[in-house]
Amino acid sequence: MAVKLHDFDFAKWDTFLAEIEGETVKWNSGIGVEEYPVYDPRMYALAKEFEASDFFDQSFQRTLFQKKHEAITEEEVDEISRSSADFFDVRAITSVVIYNERHMKGMWAAMTEKGILRRLLQRLHSLTPAEFPIF
Repeated sequence: MAVKLHDFDFAKWDTFLAEIEGETVKWNSGIGVEEYPVYDPRMYALAKEFEASDFFDQSFQRTLFQKKHEAITEEEVDEISRSSADFFDVRAITSVVIYNERHMKGMWAAMTEKGILRRLLQRLHSLTPAEFPIF
């Protein structure tokens, strides 16, 4: 079994995501202020830990291109979270979801309210090869 240099605590974050699943994320707005979601601080900690882990695909754009994902819809992400058997596909999609909140405000809200992020992480964990990380 390969040594995880930068691991991710799947069990800890599954518990957190189960807790917030189905909850509507509050949006903050005001005069002259762009609307933005107000997340539980643990969501930022989850993202930080994931992006620092070996599970974060730093080349997710290339991986998605190789997997023929040009523009992926929420419905496709949901289907991948439920049925994909491709570790690298799930890894890239999970990385996109976690990374892209910076560019698409509310992505985490949609993915946590519907349980999609939780299912992605569960599937990623279950598909992780014994020899991962692969160098």
